[in-house]
Amino acid sequence: MNLSNLTLDDAYKLIAYEKNPHYLLEYNEVYNQIVNTITYDNETYKCQIDDHRNSVFYALNVHTTPVETIFSIGLRDIESNIHLIRFDFGNHLRHTNNQGKKNEKIIHGSHVHFMSVPDKYSVKNVIAVGSIEEFKNLKRIKETFLKFIDYTNIR
Repeated sequence: MNLSNLTLDDAYKLIAYEKNPHYLLEYNEVYNQIVNTITYDNETYKCQIDDHRNSVFYALNVHTTPVETIFSIGLRDIESNIHLIRFDFGNHLRHTNNQGKKNEKIIHGSHVHFMSVPDKYSVKNVIAVGSIEEFKNLKRIKETFLKFIDYTNIR
């Protein structure tokens, strides 16, 4: 599987694998990695989680702002630098899907990036957070973070 050039089928397989891996990291192992690598810089908590058994390395980022209802939470594969999933929360956010195309559409408010390259200028499509049942009524960082942990199957 070429992580730099995933097909939709590859993406679904990767997501399914990540939600149901052959080997689970033990809670204490994940906890210790978070505690030992967490940093706070420029309003962002960052830590790295290394799953050596499955050869996958993750960066967990929680970007905060002075307003508790504007934040983002994301899980990124370190090797490919692809955001596996990133939630951007805020009532006044705006994202353009299919930018520059006939079917261009503006998504207002909180949204989710799936399998998104980190390049700020690359075309990325998102879905509204409200279309994901588990997240549609969440507005605050603490309750969202707990749902994010559950949704991404981090144990």
